[in-house]
Amino acid sequence: MTGMLALTTLLGTLALSTQSALAQTTPATAVAFADQDDGDDDTEEENLDYGGDNIDLDVFDEALDVEEGDEEIKRMQQDDALESQETSEEDLDDLDFGADDGDDDFNFDDEEEAVPIGGPGQDTARLYREYKDNIEDLGPDEEIIQWEQYLSQYPNSLFEDHIQRRVDELTDFQYSERVPDDLDGGFSDIVDAGRREINLATPRHLASIDPRNKMRAGFEWGYPEYLNLFVDYEAQIQRKWSWHVGIINRYAGWNVEAGTKYALVKSARTNFIVTGIFDFHLNTNPIFPALRPQIGVGKRFMIAGQPLDLQVVGGVDMELRLSEQMDFVTIGGLNATYNASDQVAFFVESSIVAKDFFWDAGINSGFFRFPLLTFGITFWAGKDNTTSASIAANAPYAYSYWGHHFGGVMGDFNFYRD
Repeated sequence: MTGMLALTTLLGTLALSTQSALAQTTPATAVAFADQDDGDDDTEEENLDYGGDNIDLDVFDEALDVEEGDEEIKRMQQDDALESQETSEEDLDDLDFGADDGDDDFNFDDEEEAVPIGGPGQDTARLYREYKDNIEDLGPDEEIIQWEQYLSQYPNSLFEDHIQRRVDELTDFQYSERVPDDLDGGFSDIVDAGRREINLATPRHLASIDPRNKMRAGFEWGYPEYLNLFVDYEAQIQRKWSWHVGIINRYAGWNVEAGTKYALVKSARTNFIVTGIFDFHLNTNPIFPALRPQIGVGKRFMIAGQPLDLQVVGGVDMELRLSEQMDFVTIGGLNATYNASDQVAFFVESSIVAKDFFWDAGINSGFFRFPLLTFGITFWAGKDNTTSASIAANAPYAYSYWGHHFGGVMGDFNFYRD
């Protein structure tokens, strides 16, 4: 009885030990046991250890994050490369891709020769460039004319917009000029020529051709009995247009005059002026009205840094005498004035009054004429030279029939309100 109890106790102890060992066996070991039970000969798997519960999953997460980060960097680099390719044509011109040694003689002009004209009235880049180079030394007026001729020849020009912009620039330049800067002598200010005066010199016996605001007065005395007093007031209506009224003793007697003048061309950039003049005057002794249309041309030149003004004036005095037929008297002459300095100027002038060019009086045949040579000096005063005083000598030459003018001295005073 005692022996059976001891045997039973020993078997229970063995069963508990076996159960405890099975409980501590890993799933992989259990699988090995199962395989062994199924008769699998691969007994090496019994000793494999896969780490079990000791596997660190964070390592796999970090590796995955690194791989995804590398992919994102690659995508960003690809985007940057695509954006760098979106370059303007100007930037492409500056890029240097390197030239092959064998292509040194390559010229884009060689390709243009093979490019045909796109259609009727259309030009090419070569034609446009050659034409532009040929006219680049012309003045603004001539260049505008040349571009107009080019567009008439190639109305469908590929460069029409460029040409039109160039014409607009030249047109703006014609009516504007650069004025020296007082500080550095450069050209920093642009002044509209429509507001700038030329201030051409005032002639003595010829009509003034530059419309201005001024008052003129003076005297002229000649031997034996010639005396001329004159006063004239002129006012601008516009820069190119003025009117005047005055009193003067002319070859036919004392006259009351009124008239207007208009500058058809008055360019401060080229210092050139063309003026039409129309005066009405009433002769007092004998009494008769007269019309005096004239035209004048003036130009300023720079000599040794100082202005030289040249003027030519010509016209006709149509005397409407009541007791006689209409009498046409030719008038005109030329004037040259050189400003030696800002305060002193010298002038010389030749004027003529003539009529009856085809009159025949036998031995004394010839037309009535009275040429007069005038020369003298002018002094300027006042702020911006607004006042001038001149002294001059008159000397008739080659005159016929009109002997009442003989010699003389002249004083001339001008007050400008420009």
